[in-house]
Parts: sequence; C-alpha cells; structure tokens
Amino acid sequence: MTPTAPRPRALNIAFWLLVAGTVLLFAGGLLSAALSFDTIRQAAAPSVSDQTLHDYLRFHRGAGIACALAAVALAVLAVRARTGDTRFRRATMGLALAIVVLVGLVAVFAGTHLLALVSLLPLIVGTLLLSRPEVTAWFNPESTASDA
Repeated sequence: MTPTAPRPRALNIAFWLLVAGTVLLFAGGLLSAALSFDTIRQAAAPSVSDQTLHDYLRFHRGAGIACALAAVALAVLAVRARTGDTRFRRATMGLALAIVVLVGLVAVFAGTHLLALVSLLPLIVGTLLLSRPEVTAWFNPESTASDA
C-alpha cells in the first residue's frame, strides 16, 4: 500500500459493517450472559428439574461470554486491518467467518439472543466487501503492478 493511495470506498463500508456487527454481537453476548434463572424457570415446563435448568443456564451464559469475547477480538482486528496490513485483513476475514459458524452453532445448540443472530448479516457482508478486487488491490499494490 502506498501512503498516497486513497482508501477504497468498499473498505470503509466493510469496516463500518464489521463495527456494526461486532457491536450487535457484543450486545447479544452480554444479554445472553445476563439471563437469570427465574426467567428460564418461568419459560420451562414444570417437569424440567432445577439442576437441568442450571446446567442449561451455565452453557447459555458461557456461549454469551464467548460471543462477546469474539466480538472484541474481531473489532481489534478490523481496526488494525483498516490501516493497510494485509495480514490483518486476512485475519479479520477468517475470524469473521469463524464467528458466523460459531454463532450459528451456538444458536442451534445453546440458544442465543436475537441480536447475536442479527449481527451475522453485517459480518457476512463486511467480509465479502473485504474480498472485493479493489480492496485486495489496495492491500497488495505490487501484485497488481506486476500483473499489468
């Protein structure tokens, strides 16, 4: 990347989509981690034991904390990728796709807050925008100069 090259518009849009996705994921993770036993007890059938509900609550809270930590890690990588280091762009894309899989699995097996599921849309679109040709060319200007 040359210091005088302007940042592509697709990169700016991808960055802000990733930020929005991480904020939603972080909020959804914290809301999942803050779920109380009384809320689950009211929603569960009376035949379900308290021990089973405590185990489910522990798993649900752990999944929420994992989502919140993943959101923080992705936000850090996205900020570093915006500076122009191609390693951080690749790491951001990889972590974002891993988070999509993680949240999908968590939603199926443990349940998660709706905000965590909604966060997947901006994460997917932001990751796709990071792989656009003009963004890739901005990160690797010498590869496009040698191809011409």
